[in-house]
Formats: sequence, C-alpha cells, structure tokens
Amino acid sequence: MNISYKIRELISRKLEIGIAMAAIVLLASLVVGPALAQELPRSQTTWTTTGEGGVDVIPYIQGNRQLAFVDFQSKNFDDIQYVYFNFTYNTTAQGTKRGVEGSFVPALETFKYFDGVPYVRRQLLFGTCSKNVCTYDPNPRDVKITVNTKMKSGPVDQYTRVINVPN
Repeated sequence: MNISYKIRELISRKLEIGIAMAAIVLLASLVVGPALAQELPRSQTTWTTTGEGGVDVIPYIQGNRQLAFVDFQSKNFDDIQYVYFNFTYNTTAQGTKRGVEGSFVPALETFKYFDGVPYVRRQLLFGTCSKNVCTYDPNPRDVKITVNTKMKSGPVDQYTRVINVPN
C-alpha cells in the first residue's frame, strides 16, 4: 500500500463520519427545533392602556412560579419614548417584599410579533441571581406591576395591576 492510498482512505472515512454527524444533527433539529422555537403561550388577559397611548401589558407566570413573563405591546411604538416598569411581590422567604424595575426604549428594541402586533417581552425572576447561581423565592404573592409609558408627545400613561399567582 502506498501512502497516498492511505491518505485517501483516511479522508474518505472522515468524510463519511462528517456526513453521518450532519445527518444526526439535521434529524435532531427536525425533532427538537420546533419545540425550542415555540413561544410561551400568551395570557388571554391584556391590561390595556388607560387612553394616553401607552402600551398594553400581557403578564403571565411560568408553571413552576419561578419566572414571570411580561409582554409590552403597542400598535404604534413609534410614538413611545420609553417604557418603565416596576415589578414587586411578597414572599414567605424572610417575609420580605422583593422586586425589580426596568425600562426600555422601543426605538432600540427588536420586536417580536403576535397576530401582526409588535411586542417586547421581559422575563422577570421571582428571586435573585449572582455569579450565574439563582435562588428562587418560595410562594410569590401580591404580585404587582406598575407601568409608565412616556409618550414622545408629552403625556405619561401610568397604571398598576395585580397578578394572581396560582397555587
């Protein structure tokens, strides 16, 4: 056997292994991909703007009660300068009130769409994280979201709502 034949045989085997690996990856993506691509189901409860042109808010709690998701949607984000939100809750852990606040500028966001309407989703944790380790608060209750939408035209739309957390 000469060396060039051995090299061709080795390349052929590597090519066969590469094709087999590609087929496995393709098959796995066909099985797992659709499940990963699906969005969480949206709540049927929408908190609508109070009339100043703010965002509609669609909150929902993940089944294990460790995360809340809030979708902020508007048919006209072009007139919104920024959206501020304050998310608070009580917990049986140390009997304390916890929460997080945040904001976003629609002009800087990449929108998702639901039935053709753009929205921005925020994931809010019932707990704290430090150095990639999260500690979840047990039994979140009295969950409130306060939303302020600052319009480019001047007015601010503000409202507070309570989310019922299922037991």
